[in-house]
Amino acid sequence: MRVLKIVAIAALGLVLMLACAVGLFFATAGVDTPEGQASREVLARGPHQVKKLDTTFVDRNRPTQANNDFAGSDERRLVTSISYPTNANARGVAREGRPANGFPLIVYSHGFMSRRSEGAYLARHFARHGYFFVAADYPLTNFASPGGPRFDDVAHQPGDVRFLIDRLLRWNDDSNHEFFGTIDPERIGVMGLSLGGMTSTLAAFHPELRDDRIGAAVSIAGPSAMFTPAFFETAEVPFLMIAGDADAIVPYPENAASLPERAPRSGLVTLKDGSHVGFADIARYTSRWSRHGDTLACGALMGAVTEDADLGDVPGLGGLDQGVARDQGGRLCDPLPSVRSMRPARQQMLTTLAAFSFFESRFAAEAAERKRAADYLATELSGENEDVTVRLPSGHDPASRTVAISTSPPRPAEHRLPSAPRHSGSPARLR
Repeated sequence: MRVLKIVAIAALGLVLMLACAVGLFFATAGVDTPEGQASREVLARGPHQVKKLDTTFVDRNRPTQANNDFAGSDERRLVTSISYPTNANARGVAREGRPANGFPLIVYSHGFMSRRSEGAYLARHFARHGYFFVAADYPLTNFASPGGPRFDDVAHQPGDVRFLIDRLLRWNDDSNHEFFGTIDPERIGVMGLSLGGMTSTLAAFHPELRDDRIGAAVSIAGPSAMFTPAFFETAEVPFLMIAGDADAIVPYPENAASLPERAPRSGLVTLKDGSHVGFADIARYTSRWSRHGDTLACGALMGAVTEDADLGDVPGLGGLDQGVARDQGGRLCDPLPSVRSMRPARQQMLTTLAAFSFFESRFAAEAAERKRAADYLATELSGENEDVTVRLPSGHDPASRTVAISTSPPRPAEHRLPSAPRHSGSPARLR
């Protein structure tokens, strides 16, 4: 009997040790603190707490196409998470510190074979600093898509972005809804990773698919080589690309490095040895000790797309008349990575610094705050972090060139309403 007790105690000790090890693993996976003072200030926790609302939006005016054994649907269903600022004295959206016109809105788009939780680290930071952050699972590109993820459904996702904006602004105008008067329709941005970055770029610039309410856009490692200089002339939207130069999935030279030549008014933040997968929240755990996170992802991707798949070959986006060169984009995972990639926790920290300072340079409530964010993006982000380079429009000193990108206030609403050709048909029926 005594032996059994000893064995039981030893087993319990091992279980407790294992539980502590697992807890320590998850607790420290995302810990990465910048050394520079300016970067620490940008990464500070923020004045708000965060609440999250999970809901499902249904667009009954737009169908979901058939996909392998999936027969299709006459609607598009978007399972959505909304992270928003709150505080200890608020039952819902924060009352203390709320701007008079409401908080800015960011619509986040996930990548191919991913989910809306992919940008969770960004959602937390933005909501703590007074942003509504909305992310949805797109019907045919998320990991659990019926019939399997389908790359070319990206052509329908700018319409999903528009639908999400419509839905949030409808709640914002509804005096009976908890979100009434809490979102500023003059401060709407889009951001996404990989195929979601391409979605955000399309929603901001495509001559037929864009939404003119969008006031700023960020693409994180999004395919862009198919977009010609004419594509980026269709709208004056401040635009930033964040990319890793060791990206094996969306080749850096063709898609990110060439962007300043094709879109001279845009900015480019490059993370040295940054991978593609390292931008996704889950990579802090799954790729924590791997040599290069893209290696495993490449195997999964090549099993989901054809061998000769090209990032630029997407029907439904038009051709050169729309500023889209469909034969450009680069091959997936060709070549495979050979260097050791940046740690995902650091990659996500630097991404947060770049994305947040960019949107703050556009959307911060006060001019001084906008200028401070623009100055940080122009000089201090790369000055304090040696594995970051920042390229912004040339011909200006660091202070004035970021002012040219984003420190002017948003355009008046009458210049940003979607034009009629992009909203043909009856008004969307929402649920």
